[in-house]
Amino acid sequence: MKKYFFGLALLLPAFLIILVFFVLAANDLQCMFIQNTSCPGGSARLIGVRNDTAGYNNAHAQNNSFNTYNYSICCNNTNASITITAGCPGNVTVIRLSNDSNSLVPTGNNSHVAIGNYTDYSISACLGSSWQRAYCNYPAGSCSSGYTCVLSMAGSEGSNITNAHVGNCSQYNQKVCCSLLNNAPSAPTLYNPNNGNTTVFTRKVNFNWSASTDPDGDSVSYTLNASCGGCSASCYEPFISDITTINYTISSALCVYPVTYNWTVTACDTYNLCNTSVTFNFTVENQANLELIINATSFGTMSPYQNDNTADDNPTPLVARSTGNVFINVTVNATPLFTAVGMNTHYYQFKADFNETNSFASCSRNTSFVNMTNTSAEIIFCNMSYEDANDEGEIELNITVPADEPAGAKSSSIEVGYYSIE
Repeated sequence: MKKYFFGLALLLPAFLIILVFFVLAANDLQCMFIQNTSCPGGSARLIGVRNDTAGYNNAHAQNNSFNTYNYSICCNNTNASITITAGCPGNVTVIRLSNDSNSLVPTGNNSHVAIGNYTDYSISACLGSSWQRAYCNYPAGSCSSGYTCVLSMAGSEGSNITNAHVGNCSQYNQKVCCSLLNNAPSAPTLYNPNNGNTTVFTRKVNFNWSASTDPDGDSVSYTLNASCGGCSASCYEPFISDITTINYTISSALCVYPVTYNWTVTACDTYNLCNTSVTFNFTVENQANLELIINATSFGTMSPYQNDNTADDNPTPLVARSTGNVFINVTVNATPLFTAVGMNTHYYQFKADFNETNSFASCSRNTSFVNMTNTSAEIIFCNMSYEDANDEGEIELNITVPADEPAGAKSSSIEVGYYSIE
C-alpha cells in the first residue's frame, strides 16, 4: 500500500520592520511623570505629586523625603550625575514648596508650588550634577533650546508662578525648564617667569599668573606644570594641583642651565572643566659665587712656642658665604706666615667649621686642623649649599710661633677660591 505525504507550503508576505528610536546622551537631562512612589534605577525623585481625581495633573506636591504620593517626577541620574536634594548647596532650586496647611512646621507635604526664585516658600526641590552645573528658567509657552521641561504650573489668581498646582509639560502654559550646562573658566595668562627668560636666578621659582574667571561663578583652582622633557631624572619637574592662589613658590630646586623648562597653568572649575594657558619657557642661570663676609683676623702679640687658634672665636675666624645658586667646592692656600719655618708644617694650619649646620659637607681634610700650603689649593668646604641666606662656613686658623722666629709683624695673604660642582 502506497502512502502519500502532502506538504503545505505557506507563502507569507515579507514585512520590513524599521525601528526608530532616540538615544539620550549620558549627560542630557530628562524628567518624566511616573505612577509610583519611587523612581526606577538610573533616575531620582524630584517631588511626589497627587490629585485624588486626576492623577498627576492639577496636583499638589510632596517633598521627596516623603513617599506617600502615588505619582513621582523622576529625573535621570545616569552615571551618578544627577542628584536630587531637599537643600540646595551647589545645586539649583527647581521649584519651592509651600507649607502643609495642616502643619505648624514647614514640611513640603500637600503643597502648592512656586518657581525656584520665589523666596516666600521655604522648602526647596533641587537639581544638581557632579559633572555640570544645573540651571532652570520659567518661560511661558515653551522651553528654550538646550532646556528640558520638567513640569508645568497652574494657578488660580491669574499669576501662576506661585500658589500653583502641578501638571505635566503639556498641561499648562507656565513651564519649569532645566538644563545641565557648564562653561570652562578662562585660560590663565602667564606672567613670571616670562617667556624666553634666561636670567632667572632663584631655583625655587615663584610662578605667577592671572586669575581665571568662570562664567558660571564656580570656584577655580589651578594646576602648575613645569617640565624639562628629556632632562636628567634628577631634575625636579613640578606638577602641583589644587592651587587656589595666582602664584606659587616651589619647595624644591629646579635644574640650572642648560636645562630648559616649559611651564603652563591649567584652571579648572568645581566640575573639572578646564582651560590651559599657552606654554612659556625659561632657564635658570648658573651662578657660582662666594662672599667673604669676614675677610681678616688678628692674633695680636704672641711669644715663641705660643699657640692660639680661632676655634673659640677669639680671635675671629674668617667667614665665607655662598651667594650663588649652585653647589660649590671652596679651596684655600696662603703665602708664608713665618720666616723661620716653611709652609705645609704644623706651625700654620686651617680647618673648616660650620657657621650654620649642614651648610656644607665634610671633606677628608677639613674636619681637623691640617697644614696650610702655598703650592696647591686645598678643599675646605665640599658641596657648599646655596639654598638660604645663611649658607656659611668658618675658616678656622691655628698658629704656633716657631722658637727661633724673629720678632716683628707677621702677615699672610689667604687666597679663597671656589668652583661649581653642578
